[in-house]
Amino acid sequence: MSSSPADSLDTEFLVISGGRQLRRAARPARQEAYDAEVRALIRATSEVMLRKGCTEVPKVSEIVREAGITNQAFYRHFRSRDDVIVATYEQGMLSVYNYLRHRVGKKSSWQDKLEAWIDGIFAQIEDPRLADLSAVIQWNVAQIAREKTEIEPVGRARIRALLVTILTEAGVADPDRQALFVDTLVTGTASHYMDTGRQPTPEDRQALLRFCLGGLGSLRA
Repeated sequence: MSSSPADSLDTEFLVISGGRQLRRAARPARQEAYDAEVRALIRATSEVMLRKGCTEVPKVSEIVREAGITNQAFYRHFRSRDDVIVATYEQGMLSVYNYLRHRVGKKSSWQDKLEAWIDGIFAQIEDPRLADLSAVIQWNVAQIAREKTEIEPVGRARIRALLVTILTEAGVADPDRQALFVDTLVTGTASHYMDTGRQPTPEDRQALLRFCLGGLGSLRA
């Protein structure tokens, strides 16, 4: 998965200022233009972040210049620079969710679905561009007052909810709590590899999967 967060947006998941869904228009042509503006802004935000690295938060002027659109178009969808940064993060999370859902959907047993979910999380750090983009987006989000933006934090919740469905299918007791534990372990391990610049080996992946399956197996009804 080497695309940027905006490359395959599903308008169901697009977010704008105030936590509302993407601005809707009565005319299809106008709606297509609005959709394209949001795609351009999220893609541009990603590109500016990558160029700046973990040194400086992008300015609105830099984002609109990269996107090739006007300030008026920017503020049609986002209240501030902070909103578009959080929206870029959220769109990235939703892209990961769609990717995981696709991988998991191709499996039959809950064990294979769990393995697909774990492998999908690790795939995000194995593509150098995705790993770099993830690092700079998370750095940028940490620099802003997240509580002042009203963009809905739905991405992480959907990723974990997918894991809950897997554990529910497995008959694990208290699947919500166990999903929290597995999610924290897997994403924390992925972050460790990303921070250290080391790629997990196939043996590392299998050891993590066995650890999760072993713990969950004892919790099945």
